[in-house]
Parts: sequence; structure tokens; C-alpha cells
Amino acid sequence: MSTELAARHDGPWRNMPAYGQIIRSRMRTAVTYRQNVVFTLGIVIVQIFILRKVWTALYGDAGTVGGIPLTEMLVYLTLANLQGWAVQDSTVSSYLWERIREGRIAFDLLRPAGFIPQIIAQLVGSALMMLMFTVTALPVVAVIGTLGAPASPAALGLWLVSLLCGIGVAIMMNLMICLSAFWTTEINGIMMLFSLVSQFMAGVFVPLSYFPGLLRTLAEHLPFQATTYTPVAIYVGQLEGTEAIRAIGVQLLWIVLLALAARVVWSRALHRVVVQGG
Repeated sequence: MSTELAARHDGPWRNMPAYGQIIRSRMRTAVTYRQNVVFTLGIVIVQIFILRKVWTALYGDAGTVGGIPLTEMLVYLTLANLQGWAVQDSTVSSYLWERIREGRIAFDLLRPAGFIPQIIAQLVGSALMMLMFTVTALPVVAVIGTLGAPASPAALGLWLVSLLCGIGVAIMMNLMICLSAFWTTEINGIMMLFSLVSQFMAGVFVPLSYFPGLLRTLAEHLPFQATTYTPVAIYVGQLEGTEAIRAIGVQLLWIVLLALAARVVWSRALHRVVVQGG
């Protein structure tokens, strides 16, 4: 690698304006195709309504099941589904796959801004836009689902920190899915499988505390729970104090581990591009 090319990649901070532009561009793209976003958000809202009805029927006359009151369970399910939808992204993966298939990825590789930071910036822009759509939908969600105050002021503060960490974990996992496009000729199946597994293992439909033995152990040792279950469990008070702080530490650990894994995968993907001729 030439000295000039190395210099372009050794100073990522000087490219922050470019990354900011990429984030804004991805947010504008989400607004341009807002009908699709609103439609998928509508599906999530219907899903919240169905889960509310199902869990209310399962509780029956019992006020508490497994140590979790019905009201707390409904708040958990509402927030978990909203967060689970907000952190899932398929548009960037599809965008990257199309650029690889059509050969336009070569232009991305030649830009002064590093390729991986470009993808991360796109994922950040998409996540921010999803969160904004989620906030605007809260009045409807309040009617269809169940919203409630956090367990305590401390829970609110820890939830905000955990939410940011959860978004970070989700971005790193979505990055791995994006990079898989270098090996596959079709990515839709992978994205559908990832979405299904990640939502279930993240506790979107059922809290991890209700998972049976081996399945719960597996879920607790995978990164999916760090995206949704951890922040929502902190919000409703299922994780408190030292336990909540330890859970946030696990989220940070997953961000580091996934970033290192993405670095390894990218090094192999780059060789793949060279072999295929870009």
C-alpha cells in the first residue's frame, strides 16, 4: 500500500464530515421511502396489539405469573417490539449487496473514507431514522399496546445508556450481515433468517426469564439479548442495580467482540473482491 493510500486510512477522524454526510443521506433515503417504513411499522403495531391480547388471555385472572405482573409484561412487550423493530435494518444490507452484484462496490473502496466506517455510518443513519419514526408512532402505540413509566429514575438513566449500547450491538451484527453479501449471490434469505432468530433470541415475543433451561442459557450467551432484552428489562425493573450495570458491561463487551469479528471478516471479504475482480 502506498504512503498516500495509507495516510488516507490512518486518519479516520478527519473523515468525520464525510461520515456525517453519509448518515444524513441514509436518513433522507428513509424519508423518501417513508411509505414502506410506515407500512412495516404498522405491522409492528398490529403485532403489539396481538401480543397484548394473547398475553392478557394467558394471564387470565392471575395478576402475576413468574414474578412478573401483567402490566409490567405488557409494557415490556410494547417496548421490546418497538426497539426490536427500530434496531433491525435490511435496507443497508440490500443496498450493499446490489452494489457488489453490479460492481459499483469498487467506487466505495476507492473513496478516502474507509469502507467499513461508510457502512457503519449508513447503519447509524438508518437506526436514527427508525427511532424517529418510532417516537412519532408512540401516540398510536399507547392506545394499541401498553406504555408506562420506568421502574425508577435510576432505571430511566440506565435504560438510556443500555439503549445506546443495544443499538451499538445491533449495528455491529447488521454489519456482519452486510459483509456476508461478499460471499452470497442472494441475501434476502439470510436477512429473513437473521430477523427471525434475532427477534426471538432478543426476547421480543417472550422475555428471556420465561425461556426453558437450555434455551435460556443459549440466549444469554448470544449477542441478540443485548439489543433488546437488556435495555427493556432495565426499564421495567427486571434488571436493577449491580445486575443492570453488569448487563451493560456485557453489551459493551459484545460491541468490542463483534467489531473485532467484523474486522476479520472484512479482511477476508477484501481478498474475495480482489479474486472476483471487484
